[in-house]
Amino acid sequence: MRFVLFPLIILMLTAGIALAEKQEKTGSPSEGFKKERVVRIKSGKYSRMLISMVQKTSRFDLTDQQKTNLREIRGEYIAPILQEENESRTLQRQFMSGLQESDFNPSEMKTIAKKIDKANAKIADMFIDGIAALREAVGTENYAKLSPVTTIDRNTLIKLKEEKIAKGQKQPAKQDVKKESESKSNNSE
Repeated sequence: MRFVLFPLIILMLTAGIALAEKQEKTGSPSEGFKKERVVRIKSGKYSRMLISMVQKTSRFDLTDQQKTNLREIRGEYIAPILQEENESRTLQRQFMSGLQESDFNPSEMKTIAKKIDKANAKIADMFIDGIAALREAVGTENYAKLSPVTTIDRNTLIKLKEEKIAKGQKQPAKQDVKKESESKSNNSE
């Protein structure tokens, strides 16, 4: 029995030491805030949605005045929304970084949190105003033809691009098949 337990104990101790060394080398704590989370703070959903809606209007037959109004919307709403989203993202990173410190100031963290909420509320208001201006610019009939507003993230954009590429590759193949069938029917005559 001793001969079996002794190697098992040594094996368990060795495995525990190896795990502790691995965690030390990576420097990532098993709990709490991780630096990767702070870096990956995402924002920008409102600007992406508004940009997407404005781009979808290109399929409409718009007048020159409507096109001018759309350009004004880009300058009046999208640029400020992007600026506010960047400010909000910076504040969020500052907030998360501050919480990682062991001696953070609670009142300072509350102030930053209030600034984040204020920036996010301002972004939402600008987005709603931008969508209303878009509706006025293209008209209610064209606005109704736009697909519903959805949150677009990077993964969705990648999938849409892959689908577009796949469709582009299928269409030339179908055209080649049609040409071959036409040439066969001409040869049989």
